[in-house]
Amino acid sequence: MSVRPRVLALVLAPLAAGSCSRESPGPAASESAPGPAPALAPAPALALAPGPALAPAPAPASTHAPAPAPALALAPASTHAPAPEGEAHRSTLTRLEADVALLPFLAPLRDHFGSAAKGPFEVQHIDLADGRSAVLVARAEENDPIVLAFDRDQLLWSKPRPTAGILPPVKHLTVLPRPDGGAVLFAWVTSLHMVAARMWADDGNPFGDFELFAPDGCDALSAGYGVGQGWIVACTSRQGTRAQRLREDGAIAWGHDGAAVGSTSASGPATVAFDTPSSMMLFERVAAVGGDRLLAFRYDPEAQPLWPGPADLGADASPSAHAGTDRRVGAQALGSGLVRVERPLGVMGRGAARVSEVSSGGEVRFR
Repeated sequence: MSVRPRVLALVLAPLAAGSCSRESPGPAASESAPGPAPALAPAPALALAPGPALAPAPAPASTHAPAPAPALALAPASTHAPAPEGEAHRSTLTRLEADVALLPFLAPLRDHFGSAAKGPFEVQHIDLADGRSAVLVARAEENDPIVLAFDRDQLLWSKPRPTAGILPPVKHLTVLPRPDGGAVLFAWVTSLHMVAARMWADDGNPFGDFELFAPDGCDALSAGYGVGQGWIVACTSRQGTRAQRLREDGAIAWGHDGAAVGSTSASGPATVAFDTPSSMMLFERVAAVGGDRLLAFRYDPEAQPLWPGPADLGADASPSAHAGTDRRVGAQALGSGLVRVERPLGVMGRGAARVSEVSSGGEVRFR
């Protein structure tokens, strides 16, 4: 017997109390965009968008049959200047004023966190389509998050309660762009052992919630966006790494449980990079004799490995410096199948090298 209907009821229970009432577009959006959807829509009673909230994203029934039409189709990406590929840029601030991009929005941030609020604050910054931007700001330990979308110094919309209506606790929030100018929030719904996605349109109105996959655990969540490929979302845990691909049409590609990728044991948080229009690399620090080693794995859009084994990028010269941090690595696709990985601590046995480059063929160079 399926338990899905009960899961949906549990997730949506807080909505009955009007938990989305604080979410609204910013002043600029309210003048030119349609007003926000009501917190409690008519039947279906708790729909956040044209489809059911936290409904499973559709997946093809067979690899030999055409995929069913998705419940929530995205606007054609060709009508917008594309959003950049990759992951969100993460930083930790001792005070909000330390980030120049946040200075025009100190008023709503202080209203949210309190005028005397002190850091540290965890910030994720993304570039949206059409040259716009968005940030996810939260206190340390991921508390009290807020999402702001803006165009230069003009606030477009804000979400002071971006996880409203989802059964808490909700952890590992990660924000990325949508191809039509909106944004998507990925999260680990702890009590349901489920990775979910919440989407907003380019005007800040709710677009839809999706159930992506149910890994055994999620000690850290990483996600990256690739034009044409959609979003890759990876959870690392003691049981290894599992991931899901959410296509740009709103359909999941790798089944309800996702796909096993990367390390088969505990690792640091994964980093996703798209080396070509039809492949991606996954970077993880994995325990080994002599210290954690940084490994790169490469996959096609169906989660099939493209290398017989991972590429070894060596160990960091000062591995103890990772203690107490999330140990993420910064990776950037350079084009022509080459991905650049920053190694600020240096690489053991590689002298002054502070960069590793990995080609689509698996060759590693140190610079």
